[in-house]
Amino acid sequence: MADILTPIQRHSCMSRIRGKDTKPEIRVRKGLHRRGFRFRLQDRRLPGRPDITLPKYGVAIMVNGCFWHGHKGCRYATKPRTNPEFWETKIERNRHRDEVTTAHLEALGWTVITVWECELRGKAAAEARIEALAEDIRKAGEMKLQQKRTRHISRTAAKKEREEMLQRQARLEEEIKRRFPIPLKIKTLSHDDN
Repeated sequence: MADILTPIQRHSCMSRIRGKDTKPEIRVRKGLHRRGFRFRLQDRRLPGRPDITLPKYGVAIMVNGCFWHGHKGCRYATKPRTNPEFWETKIERNRHRDEVTTAHLEALGWTVITVWECELRGKAAAEARIEALAEDIRKAGEMKLQQKRTRHISRTAAKKEREEMLQRQARLEEEIKRRFPIPLKIKTLSHDDN
C-alpha cells in the first residue's frame, strides 16, 4: 500500500515526534513529584540515559511508547502498512537496545522499571499505575537500604573477626614466650647478627 503523504510531508510529520519530555513522561514525573519523589531526568552518566532516575532508591524508570518500543500484546503497537520491513527492523532494534540497557543498568545495581504509554491512558488508569510505580520505588528503596546494611554489617563483622584473630595471635605468642623462654645467650647472639 502506498503512503498517502508525500515524502516531504512524511518527513515533516516524523520530525515532530519527540524523544524526551513526551506526554507520558511528563504525566509520570508530575505524579511522582506529587507523591514526594525527587529525581533526575535523562542522566547521561547512566547507560541508555533512563527517562527518570531516583538515585536515593536505586531506581531507573523507562517510559516507553507502545509503538516505538514494540509493546507485545498491546493494541497500540500496530505495524505500519507502508514500508513494513523498515519499521520491523527499527522496532526490533529498539527492543534489543532496551534489553541491553536494562541488563547493563541491573548489572550496575539499578532496579529498572518500564512504564508503557498504554498504562497511562485515561486519568484513573494513569493514577493507578503511578501509585503502583510509587510503591515499587519504595520497595526498591527498602531493598537497597537492606543491602547497604548487610554490607555494613559484613564489613563490621569482618573487622571485628580480624581484630579478634590478632588478639588471639598475640596471646599465643605470649604463651609460647612464657612456656619456652629463649636463653639469654641465644638472644644476644641473634641480636649481634643483625
